[in-house]
Amino acid sequence: MAENKTTITTRPATRDELQTLAKPNESLDAVINRLIGHYKSSQSRNRLAWENRIAADRQNASAVAWAERQADRLEERLAQRQAAHE
Repeated sequence: MAENKTTITTRPATRDELQTLAKPNESLDAVINRLIGHYKSSQSRNRLAWENRIAADRQNASAVAWAERQADRLEERLAQRQAAHE
């Protein structure tokens, strides 16, 4: 059974940019799917890197203490600003 197709409206410049990204004989659908895959992969790598940095920082007691002090300062500043607006 054939897949249903749809139309996506883009500016001609966007279509041209997509065509420059295409490999020989690659459809625009394949280009878009490759870009989506690249984006998802990049998001996953960034998330893992962030989680690794957080885990490393949690093992550093001085970094944890600094972050807690900063959070307390921000909380106090927010309370002051809210009190000033009342």
